Amino acid sequence: MKAIFLSIIFFSITISFTQTSPVIHLDNENLSNSFANKTSILVLDEDDLSASQVLKIPDNQFVSVDQEIINFDFTNKTYWVKFSVINNSDFKEFYIETARAITNKVNLYEVVNGVVVDSSFSGDDYPYAIKKIGHRKNLFQLNLDKGDTSTFLLKMVSDGEMLFFPLYINNKAAFHTQDFKVQFTNGFYYGLISLVFIIYFFFYIFLKDKSFLFYIFYVLSQGLLQFSLDGYSHHHFFSQGGYLTNHSLLLFAGITIVFLLLYVNSFLDLKKRFPTLRRVFIGVGVFVILGMVLALFVGPLYVIAYPIINLSSLFAIIVTVFSVLYIRAKGGNVDIFFTIAFIVLITGAVIFILGNFNLVENKTFTLGALKISSALEFVILSISMSNKYGQLQREKNQAQAIALKRLEEKNTLMDEINVKLEQQVLERTKKIEEQNVKLAVINDEIVSSIKYAKRIQEAILPANDYVKALIPDSFVYYLPKDVVSGDFYFVEKIFTSNSTVNGYTLIAAVDCTGHGVPGAFLSIVGNNLLTESLTEINVNTPAEALDFLNVGLSKTLRQQQQQDDAVRDGMDISLCAISEDRSHLMFAGAKNPMYIVRRKDANGNFVLPEHAELRIETKDLILCEIKGDSHPIGNYFDNTLRPFTNHKVDLIEGDIIYLFSDGYADQFGGPREKKFTYGRFRELLIKISQLPANEQEENIHETLVNWQGDTWQLDDILVIGVKV
Repeated sequence: MKAIFLSIIFFSITISFTQTSPVIHLDNENLSNSFANKTSILVLDEDDLSASQVLKIPDNQFVSVDQEIINFDFTNKTYWVKFSVINNSDFKEFYIETARAITNKVNLYEVVNGVVVDSSFSGDDYPYAIKKIGHRKNLFQLNLDKGDTSTFLLKMVSDGEMLFFPLYINNKAAFHTQDFKVQFTNGFYYGLISLVFIIYFFFYIFLKDKSFLFYIFYVLSQGLLQFSLDGYSHHHFFSQGGYLTNHSLLLFAGITIVFLLLYVNSFLDLKKRFPTLRRVFIGVGVFVILGMVLALFVGPLYVIAYPIINLSSLFAIIVTVFSVLYIRAKGGNVDIFFTIAFIVLITGAVIFILGNFNLVENKTFTLGALKISSALEFVILSISMSNKYGQLQREKNQAQAIALKRLEEKNTLMDEINVKLEQQVLERTKKIEEQNVKLAVINDEIVSSIKYAKRIQEAILPANDYVKALIPDSFVYYLPKDVVSGDFYFVEKIFTSNSTVNGYTLIAAVDCTGHGVPGAFLSIVGNNLLTESLTEINVNTPAEALDFLNVGLSKTLRQQQQQDDAVRDGMDISLCAISEDRSHLMFAGAKNPMYIVRRKDANGNFVLPEHAELRIETKDLILCEIKGDSHPIGNYFDNTLRPFTNHKVDLIEGDIIYLFSDGYADQFGGPREKKFTYGRFRELLIKISQLPANEQEENIHETLVNWQGDTWQLDDILVIGVKV
């Protein structure tokens, strides 16, 4: 916080117009003093002259000053200082210390007979490694025998920051002794900051109170700001100098102000207690952020950022002190240590400002006033935060006591309620037991009825022996979801009306709407209609059979009446008729297709059946699909029913025909609970197609069980396979 008040300082340099450069006489008594009043200064707007060029400027262009420490205010000018040193002391090795650690360029040139013979460079524009004396301050070595004289040119350049010009000359040993004391003091200061940060960080972890979080970041950012002002950042963080070293100072200052505002706002709870004061804090914060944005640039905008951030810092502390005093005047409760802390801080700022106006002569005291006041502020604020911790604990204990009392009252009430509930439970349990007896009787009747329905459904399905007699090399994989099924299969020997010699084996895989009892009712209707179609003289193809089935189901369910309560259910079906000599088949489908797996012919070629679509091809096999029509059976919505298409397919010995419902492909399972899909289903069929019929059925079952796992079966499943 040391640099943030400098924007209100307007210090005038007292200049004595003399044309003779003063000479610094060193003796044993005046070492460690500032000799800035024994120099002459030239001020230039630009940093475009070399030391040799400056030496050619007449002495009457330089002016003498009569102050030991000169304040050049916020500036981005170049200052050339000319001085001579005569050693009258008993020492030979000296250090010259000048300017603040954060000054951009501090260059010292030794002059002999009007010629520069040696130069040393310091300042945070340069890499730290080029300093001849590795120290955070701007130090230069001076070796001078007793009675000898040396002349020097000193250049100082600032990028907009406030520039101070002391010129301390001390013997080497005395400097290190004094510097050790300063380092010890700094170590205590930064140790205090670290200790406060660590302790109150854990307070925040335990309490989750935002004021503790803002406090530790305020302490940390202020420590980083002072770290930069003391020159440690250039040494340890940004040793290459330049942009990061220069701009980090303003950013640290801005961050310090932001966290100060956040901390005070949270500690005083201004959002709830004094919204108007909170808006003032927000306004100052916006002003600070504007300065931080300008600080990212280089040039005039960066120069403007210095006074903006410094003024906003002063405003932040003034607003904080005003808020504390205002709240206390209104009878609000503000911790006394919190109040004292900011009064101490602003007192240090005032002393610092008075020193800049030369109203306080002791520069060591005024320059260190802010560091001392901020250290005291940390200590006092830590006491305040400890008080807040105690207050939070007391509030917590009070809340726990209230909660405990309410819990006891609640438990008493719950005991009373439980007694009443137990009585109600006993009464209701008795009623439930009576209802359970009735439900058990009803359930037994329902289960018996469904089991009997299963017997009826099984009775209408073709017997296994009958199926094997008609199609020996075949299998039927039939797995209802419930006791009864909405899927059924149909196998029958038929003759067309124009031929009683060469018959057909009729095979159907039927999927009725729904499953369980509703599907079972519909399957009985469908089975009866298929059986009836066998005797119809006009039904001689699978397509005609589907047309007959379509009309019959629509009439049976009265779908053509166009009533709101009409049954809109139907069925999907794959129906094929295989000729007795196995030379060909006829197929028709309502939504469902038929798959054929075929080997190569005698010439080593694949012969794709007419109307078939190739789905899978391997080295020796193909799986092709003959699609059914896109409309189902029984879905009657107008005065006409669309006819179904009949497909004739020439067969080759070894063809395998598959009819199926959608239950197998739609079953969920696998590692990601996805559908099995028709793609996997086709791959499974072509893989097992060359196995005997019973082994194909076993593979289909095992694959389904492994895929399904613990997932419920979603639908009835039916797969029929026939080898020609």
